[in-house]
Amino acid sequence: MEGHTNKSYDRDLSDLKQNLLLLGNLVERSIISAIKALEEMDGKLAASVIADDDQIDRKEVEIDEFCHKVIALRQPAAKDLRFITTALKINYDLERIGDLSSNIAKEALDSIGKPLLKPLVDIPRMGDLDITMIKMAFRAISEKNAELARECIAMDRQVDEINMQIYRELFSYMAENPATLSPSLGLIMVAKALERIGDHATNIAERAVYYIEGEDIRHQE
Repeated sequence: MEGHTNKSYDRDLSDLKQNLLLLGNLVERSIISAIKALEEMDGKLAASVIADDDQIDRKEVEIDEFCHKVIALRQPAAKDLRFITTALKINYDLERIGDLSSNIAKEALDSIGKPLLKPLVDIPRMGDLDITMIKMAFRAISEKNAELARECIAMDRQVDEINMQIYRELFSYMAENPATLSPSLGLIMVAKALERIGDHATNIAERAVYYIEGEDIRHQE
């Protein structure tokens, strides 16, 4: 943030940025733990991801209230207003990512004691891409690097391609052996959740471009 003569205003903007980064770290950890719980059939870890979603929800409410307070008291203009409105939207995307991670953890709980259809390879790859995208989007905001944000947006195609690959493979399993219906549908749900996380990471990167350049690039090719 550019400096202001009112130093408490600077602190407000800095605090907002730090709280967004903290929430980003929480959801990254949630994704990593949910996938690990699925891979290792770790019920305790899955349960902790589900429980930690409450912390993510509380943080989202805290940031939302803080943004509205700053708007009301500071009456920000120009780039400061863009940053605060961008923060509000990123805050929503991060909370949704937390919900999706919790859904994956619930599937991990359901899968405990059941044989895996196959070793999990593509789902962890999707998770790694999602984490990389979230980190890139936040780096773009911190460094005011719109090109980095655009690189992040382009990565979403890779997530979508792996998701479709998983769909095709699992539908093939179900067609050949109806007994695989339940575990296949569970993994399809996990893949869909990771695909949606990629979409939310894309949203964050698009909002980063808006904050940096003042250009709304949503819905563009």
